[in-house]
Amino acid sequence: MKLFLAHLKLQLKKTFRNPAFWAPTMLFPAMFYVFFGSTMSPDGIYSKFAIASFCIYAVVGVAFYQFGAGIAQDREEEFSTWVKTLPASSLPNSLAQASSAIILALGAVMLVIGASHIFGKTQLAFNSTLAVLAVCLLISIPAALMGIALGYATSAKAASALANLIFLPLAFLGGLWIPPIAMPEIVKSISIWTPTRQMAEFAWSAVELKLPDMQYILGLGAYTLAFAMLVFWLVKRDGKKRFG
Repeated sequence: MKLFLAHLKLQLKKTFRNPAFWAPTMLFPAMFYVFFGSTMSPDGIYSKFAIASFCIYAVVGVAFYQFGAGIAQDREEEFSTWVKTLPASSLPNSLAQASSAIILALGAVMLVIGASHIFGKTQLAFNSTLAVLAVCLLISIPAALMGIALGYATSAKAASALANLIFLPLAFLGGLWIPPIAMPEIVKSISIWTPTRQMAEFAWSAVELKLPDMQYILGLGAYTLAFAMLVFWLVKRDGKKRFG
């Protein structure tokens, strides 16, 4: 536990010493909600769905930029290489990285919820808010795996650009910016197969305090398993390249 707390403290210090990195990641979801989600009519359910959508946008964004860009940069630092040569398990450091990302993600989610109370025409009920927060914690697992895969698959120089190139289209196709009902038919047919759409369906169902359809439960489970296998292979490949 002491080793984990030491790594967590280090991860948080490294993150918060670079506000140009963490501030946009945390602030953009709330800002985009104010620009797009808060303007929706309070009639119907879609204005509430918008809050949940931008909460998922916050979680996935932190995963891509905290894990993706962060891990890619750490892999090229001498300190990170030295830590891996120490006669100790790498588990505490990995858990600390995950915990720091979850802390940032929850902070970004709370900013979206706060923005909905200040600028939105409607707000989530207390029970729905708790359900969406629980879903965000659940979604952080496959989202983190996506970010870790990116971090181990690319270099530090390319990580941020690739994060944008992958994350932004996934956010749009997943219905995190506009509801699927407003999408063109061809986009809607693609949307249903994206991981972000599976995540969004969980959040939208949480707003109504119900479970998503089984196809989305199975779909997110399949994506989580696939990303976990990809991460395992990428981490193993990276270890062979760096340490033989």
